[in-house]
Amino acid sequence: MITIDNSFLVDRPASDVYDVFSQIVNIAWAFPTVREVNVVDDDHVNVGVVIKMGLLSLDNNVSLEVTERMRPSRLVAEGVALAGKGLAAVAKLADKEGRTHISMILDLDDLGPTKSRIRYKLLADAHGNLKRVYDAVIKGQRAKLESEFIKNVAKILGTPIIEEKVAAKAAT
Repeated sequence: MITIDNSFLVDRPASDVYDVFSQIVNIAWAFPTVREVNVVDDDHVNVGVVIKMGLLSLDNNVSLEVTERMRPSRLVAEGVALAGKGLAAVAKLADKEGRTHISMILDLDDLGPTKSRIRYKLLADAHGNLKRVYDAVIKGQRAKLESEFIKNVAKILGTPIIEEKVAAKAAT
């Protein structure tokens, strides 16, 4: 299982953050390397993702569903990523091997009337050759992907955000 787990601080109350991310289109655009978003309804979205690895373009088609809503503290979206042609070729996948279970969990904590903590976890459960390709991508691009996710969230929320690791280092 591939896991990206982090938290950051934002100058907005948790209820505002929840309201923004309860719109599935905003969850979709928060993911790194998104190229296309097609909203199906309030709880379902299809997302086209392309990750560059050197000269290769590794593409995925992700279908997500919001599976848990607990206002104002938690949102969970889950779904399946299907390897696109480029990724399938690189991973040497048979037709049915290119499925990855994806989860995105947002936990929100109020830290005052105008500040909150966003804790997020992205999980990707892939197997075989596909897992090896994902492991290589994450190993080489984890910092870049996390940075893009944070940049996307800041843009969606319309306010600067601070990674807690960075905030903790600055405080010491």
